[in-house]
Formats: sequence, C-alpha cells, structure tokens
Amino acid sequence: MQQYVKSAKELLDNVAKLTIRQDALQQRPAAPQLLQASSSPVAPRPSVPVESRISRFKQELLASRINLDELRRLAFQGIPDKDGLRAITWKLLLGYLPPDPSEWDQVLARKRTQYLLFCEELIIDPKKQEDERQQQQQQQQQQQGHSSSSAEASSSADPGSIHSNSAAGVDAGSSSSSSSAARDPLTAAGGNNSSSSSSSSRPLQTDPLSAGAAELKPAVPEDHPLSLQSTSKWHSYFKDNEVMEQIDRDVMRTHPDMHFFSGDSADAEQHRREMKRCLFMYAKLNPGLRYIQGMNELLAPLYYLFKTDPDATSGRYAEADAFYCFVELISEFRDHFCQQLDNSSSGIKATIGKLVALLQVHDAQLAAHLAQQKVDPQFFAFRWITLLLTQEFSFPDAVRIWDTLLADPGGRLDCLLRVCLALLLHVRQQLLEGDFAVIVKTLQRYPSVDVDVILRAAARLPPCSSVLV
Repeated sequence: MQQYVKSAKELLDNVAKLTIRQDALQQRPAAPQLLQASSSPVAPRPSVPVESRISRFKQELLASRINLDELRRLAFQGIPDKDGLRAITWKLLLGYLPPDPSEWDQVLARKRTQYLLFCEELIIDPKKQEDERQQQQQQQQQQQGHSSSSAEASSSADPGSIHSNSAAGVDAGSSSSSSSAARDPLTAAGGNNSSSSSSSSRPLQTDPLSAGAAELKPAVPEDHPLSLQSTSKWHSYFKDNEVMEQIDRDVMRTHPDMHFFSGDSADAEQHRREMKRCLFMYAKLNPGLRYIQGMNELLAPLYYLFKTDPDATSGRYAEADAFYCFVELISEFRDHFCQQLDNSSSGIKATIGKLVALLQVHDAQLAAHLAQQKVDPQFFAFRWITLLLTQEFSFPDAVRIWDTLLADPGGRLDCLLRVCLALLLHVRQQLLEGDFAVIVKTLQRYPSVDVDVILRAAARLPPCSSVLV
C-alpha cells in the first residue's frame, strides 16, 4: 500500500507533468504507424490533403474550449494517424477528457491515481500479505528483545547499595517473568510463578472475570487456503485466479499477427500484463458482469493507441487511460455480454433482430433469401455486434471504423447497425447467388473491401430510429 500511496503522491505533486499538453500538438515526434491495411488509405476523401486535415484537427484541439460537435464532424471522416491526434480525439469522444483543456491536468492526475489505488485494494495475494505480517512481527520481536537487553544492562550497571541492587534484581526478574508470561499462554493462564509463594500455590485461574480472562478467550480462527467462507481472503484469491486464467488465455490470443501483442519480447510481455490487469480490474469492479470472452478485443485498440502515443507521459499511463475509456465504451454495449439479458429488449438477440428488420426494409429480397436458406443471423451478426467489427477487418481498418463509430452523432449502436447493414448490402449479389455454405463462409470471412466505401454507404443510410417503429 505504501508503494501505491507514494506513487499517488508523486502524481498529485507533479500534476503539471501528467497531461497531454496543447503545445505538444504543435511539434510532436511521429507516432508508430499502424500496420498498413490491405485496402485503401485511411482518409475517406482523397480530395482533401492529409496535411490540411491534420491542420484542422490541431486547430480544433488547440482551442481554449473544444467544440465537440465540430470534433465529431472531423473524426467521422477519419482521424489522421499522426502526432497522436487519434489518441487525444478518442479520449475526448469517450468523455475521458473534458472539453476544457485547462482541466486536463487535474482530471488525468485524479483518474490515474485512482486506478493505482484500485489495483492495490482489489488485487488480493494472501500469501504475500501473510509474509509481510510475519516480517512485521519479527521486526517487533527484535525491537522488544533489544529493549529488554538494554534495560537489563542499565540495571546491572546502576551504582548503589547491596539492598538497592537486590531490589533491582527482583524487579528485573519480575519484568522478565512478566515478559515471558506474555509470550507463554500456559504461564499467562496460571498467573505469575515468580510472585509470592502464596500466589504460586493457587489453582489455575479459569474465571473469565479474573485477571487472566483476556488470555483465556477463544482465539478467532485464522484464515487458511481451504476456507470456504465468503469473507476468506484465500477464497476470494482462488476465485480471482479463475477469472485471471480466462483473461490470460484471451489476451494471449489477441492479434497474434502483431508483435505489439504477441511474441516473447519484454515489451510484448509488458503489454499483455497491463491488458490483463486492466480487464481484471473491470471484472472486480463489475461483479454482476465480470469478464466475458471477447472484451480483450475491445480493449486492444484503446490500449494500443494510448501506449504508442508520442507523448511519453501518456504512454506511461496507457493502462489507466485505456481502462477508463474501455469502461465508457462497454457501458453502451454491456447488455450484449450479459447472458441473462439475451432475451431482453436491450440484449444481443434484440439487437440482431433490429439488424434483420433493417435488412427487410432496405432489401426484402435479400432478407427473404437468407431466411429461405435457413441462415441464422447469429452465425455472423453476433460477432459483428459484440466485438464491434474488430475481427472482420485488419487492425488499422478496424481502428478507422472506430473513428466513425465513436464520432457518429446518432449514437454508437445506431452507427454500428448501419455499418453492419452496409456490409450485407455490399455483398448482396454473392449472397443471392449462394447457398447456405457460401453465405455463411462469405459473412464469417468477409472479403477484402475498402472500409471507406462501406462507411460512406452506411452514412447515406437513414438513422435506424427513423426506420424501426
């Protein structure tokens, strides 16, 4: 705890250093570029020069108060992958940073400190705690032994008469006996044997109201690894380990084609370790939902973006920043991960039903063909919706889709459904000519496509709320 408190104090004492500074937007080192997509450039409108778009973003982000509506309009068309613009913009669109840049220092310091304290309080390791407790006891015993030795040395060296020395010896013996009694439960229960001869002949004191009652009270049973009590730290520790094992398996499978996440390098191991801790903290703070398979895919773009931010301080605290942005993102889609809500109006089945209804409105022929071939929409739409299309495209293309998803003024779910509908309509002819096997293969392994073509088609579709009554 002391380590985290010290870190927290350092954060609060150096608030000015814990910010994404506006002046850093003017001259920042180039950020590591995303893997090149197999389709088109990121910019959806090639007619607008990239440098011009970068200038417009910086102009907006350097304002005394950021206009979120204008920022959404810019981000909707794609955010340039340069100078850390995407990292700052995503933090603003997700509500992690306030529109007033003068508040960024305090907000970041408070949030990052809070995350450190969360980790200290919620990560339970009874073995480590027991070792620390025993170490403290040993230190206390050593200090007590040193004090007793000093007292005996001072008593024997005290000049005085024979009577005074004898009295001192008796007192020292009494003190030594008392100290021994405090350590020996049998001596404590029977009283002080070095007192008077009359007291030594007394029977053991068993009256709970006697002087030795405190020592005779039954001790509270200690916590141990086999305890099944809900208050047991060991019981909580083993339950946490089950969650951590599931998180570990999923994080190890995150984007195996990217060295940032995979491999045996020290950096990759650190990235996986921080992602696992981030997801574990979400599970601890949300016991009703905990961790669900696939959440690692939603965390990955956020963590990657913040960790590779050219700003060194932002990269250092990427874990905390990604945690809070992940919480905000998942809050809108969390019902899709809750199995108990599958059949509710906000569950995943209802959302898939909305996609089917949209397809019936925009292309009744295609909807009828899918139904005739008995293609369950869950075969493809479940993954599309729950993982926000991160598994259907390359990593840079998925990041580009998220630019639009996070910035859409109609809402993220509305945008997601329109993008999914655009994907179906884009391969319409292939689906109409195919049977069950062809349809499922096409939609589960979507063919290579220019994502900007899909996004422009989705932008032309009317809002879902205006279609679904």
